[in-house]
Amino acid sequence: MPWKIEKAVRENPALRESFMDLAIKTFHLDFHNWHQNGFWGDRYIPYVMTDGKTVAANVSVNVIDMLWDGTKRRYIQLGTVMTAPEYRGQGFSRRLMETVLSDWRDCSDGIYLFANDSVLDFYPKFGFCPMGEYQVSVNVTPKKGNICRLDMSDPRDLQTLFSYYKKGNPHSRFAMVDNEGLLAFYCTGFLKENVYYLPEAGAVAVAEPNGDGFLCYDVFSDGQTELKGILETLAGAVNPQASKAMLGFAPKGSVGESAPLKEEDTTLFLLEGFVPLYKENRIMFPLLSRA
Repeated sequence: MPWKIEKAVRENPALRESFMDLAIKTFHLDFHNWHQNGFWGDRYIPYVMTDGKTVAANVSVNVIDMLWDGTKRRYIQLGTVMTAPEYRGQGFSRRLMETVLSDWRDCSDGIYLFANDSVLDFYPKFGFCPMGEYQVSVNVTPKKGNICRLDMSDPRDLQTLFSYYKKGNPHSRFAMVDNEGLLAFYCTGFLKENVYYLPEAGAVAVAEPNGDGFLCYDVFSDGQTELKGILETLAGAVNPQASKAMLGFAPKGSVGESAPLKEEDTTLFLLEGFVPLYKENRIMFPLLSRA
């Protein structure tokens, strides 16, 4: 059987298992629990090259809805780009990229991806441009407060996370919305010990220690408490010696200090038509929106 492109991977047990196996071998990325717990929804769409049984290569489409200064926009993030070693050099990734761009270029507000250093010459062939990102840090004085860690294995705590996520991040000018699946991928996975509930502040936050400070991935709340107050209560629980909070999202207004984001082996690429809007703003894609 000749190789062909297949998009209905989630519904095909054989292809789904082959795709997951390739992701584990390529990136040590395991989708099994995410799928079994019902978090793999319609927003994650693998495009695979297959002979009907085996997945030889993949480019995944992630449908990401964002609020940009209050206006909802639909972006497409490409991810999990991989080819099994024995099938490399046959043009499979090129064919998949061409199909994805044909399907999504005219029905989205922008297409982007994060690439590792080994493939930086590949994406410009399709019109992608490398871009920098900017991260904001905020000076904090840790404070004791009413805060507890949520247990992501407890359905009630998980529901608390989702209910606050629906409130959004009122402190962010560029926030991902309506994507519980991707949020769950992080918060029931490697960040499952880093989800905090601040009842008096009316907020749930995802944060972890980071050097002499801490990284606040995101904050979900009704907006009744100012961001710095939330960060200082978080610091008291996450890293009581913290003097600085690094933000995993682009905050509104002149909060803290902005500096180029430096990530090892990671470069942001934007499709050409998306570049002007992004270039005019010193921002970053939310860390919890990266797929």
